[in-house]
Amino acid sequence: MTLIAQPAEGLSIPSRDSSAQISRSWLASLTLRLAHRGGATRVTRAKHQGPLRVQRPFYPEGQLAHVYLLHPPGGLVVGDQLTLDMATESGAQALVTTPSAGKVYSLKALRHSNKSITQEQTISLRVEPHSSLEWLPQETIIFNGANARLHTRVDAHKDSRFCLWDIVCLGRPACDETFNDGELLQTLEVSLEGLPILRERNRVCGGDPIMQQPWGLQGATAFGTMVAKVSIPRDDIDQLLEHLAAEHSDQGASWGITQKQGLLIARYLGPSAAQCRIGFAAIWAAIRPTMIGREAVQPRIWNT
Repeated sequence: MTLIAQPAEGLSIPSRDSSAQISRSWLASLTLRLAHRGGATRVTRAKHQGPLRVQRPFYPEGQLAHVYLLHPPGGLVVGDQLTLDMATESGAQALVTTPSAGKVYSLKALRHSNKSITQEQTISLRVEPHSSLEWLPQETIIFNGANARLHTRVDAHKDSRFCLWDIVCLGRPACDETFNDGELLQTLEVSLEGLPILRERNRVCGGDPIMQQPWGLQGATAFGTMVAKVSIPRDDIDQLLEHLAAEHSDQGASWGITQKQGLLIARYLGPSAAQCRIGFAAIWAAIRPTMIGREAVQPRIWNT
């Protein structure tokens, strides 16, 4: 059965060249609010349009909620727009993740060659004072021929804590599919009490020199960025980099960790999105006690 969600107010709809295209497009959104109630963090609002839901929270570490985001279609096709708006109230602590990799499918495979048609994912996080939010999704696979737009924005308070990562796989290396056609535009913005402290924009066109050149992706098929509101000693950063180089740098993968404007920023460039996620999880486990005063407890879904 085909479900067509009504677009949220202010949501722009990409141009469509046929009624058949409209029938295949998903305009999915989810507004998620998390608050401290009755001794634990609860989902106090989960308003959705289209196929984007959350399961009932799990509590493997006491009052901190583990929330799984579900997108039943499993990926973005022609004209799809997926919007997630998450916010924590004061005192709330939550970790939000996904059960599987996201996918942005090829336009050509779906018999569309109009490169003005985009497939968009927009993530907005708002972290109120004395709360914490961890957005730790699995990777996003960009199929050859896709036209992907991935946007992430964080608005935080100086007395809040957050951690997020964004991992991308270009093409499907396991199927010998390279990303030689299509486009990825990726943006990341972090603001602290309304003041921007980090803005990044990456644009990768399939087959462009940036994919192979030393000043670009150096032939890597996966890359990721992790940002956390925490500061740790330089010696601890050096130890983390040594661990990553020894345990998670197969086939020439590169890691970097810097601190700027009160943020810890980690980066990966290499052949494996899975390797990136495992490495980011190791960084997260190392910094979490300092960040929110808790040892790392991995979501059970990561083990399935």
